[in-house]
Amino acid sequence: MKRWAILLGRIGTTIIAIGLALLLVSLIPPTQINGLAYNWGYSSIPQPNIGYPSNSWSAVYEGVLTEPQTLRVNIAANASFNVYMLEVSSSTIDKWINQTYSGSVDFSNVTYLDQFLNSHPGVIGWEGEIHNGTIAFEYTPRRIVDISLVVSNHSPEAVGISAYELLWFSSVAPVSKVQTLSEIAVPIGAVFTLLYLSSLLKTKKRRNSRAKRT
Repeated sequence: MKRWAILLGRIGTTIIAIGLALLLVSLIPPTQINGLAYNWGYSSIPQPNIGYPSNSWSAVYEGVLTEPQTLRVNIAANASFNVYMLEVSSSTIDKWINQTYSGSVDFSNVTYLDQFLNSHPGVIGWEGEIHNGTIAFEYTPRRIVDISLVVSNHSPEAVGISAYELLWFSSVAPVSKVQTLSEIAVPIGAVFTLLYLSSLLKTKKRRNSRAKRT
């Protein structure tokens, strides 16, 4: 058998092993590393709702999130409004409003947030709407980013959040990237291994053919 075929076989099996190992790593469940809650899951006397005036927006939470981390969000409310996970701090939004509009402005006016999001749609990591109930979602960034969990109230009446829960989870490695690498590695390894097996079969056929002639 030719040396290149043997080398391909070894490389192929190694790549397959690496791909399967990456797949197993991606299947390891994330570990909860932190949590923050308001009126969520407590049997004691609940605290007052977190109120938001009419036609206003505000950040419920701000922080920094890295790619191996996932933020799980649960929100309960007594009204309907929009919820965003933005890859930007609220101070950045305020700065944009200040630079874009002259004169006296109300930074909490929802119109300014809408204008900012229309001009910067790429900062929206997740968006949804809650209707007199609960909403739940998970968010994993693609890089290290500033994040803001934002509530946007377009109603002419004040609304309130009755409870929320934020849970941080950390994975061994970025799941999406590891799975992508695994999906690429295994087929490549399989091709190399098949080339080796094909060469091995041809070599055996030649040997059997020679043996019959003798």
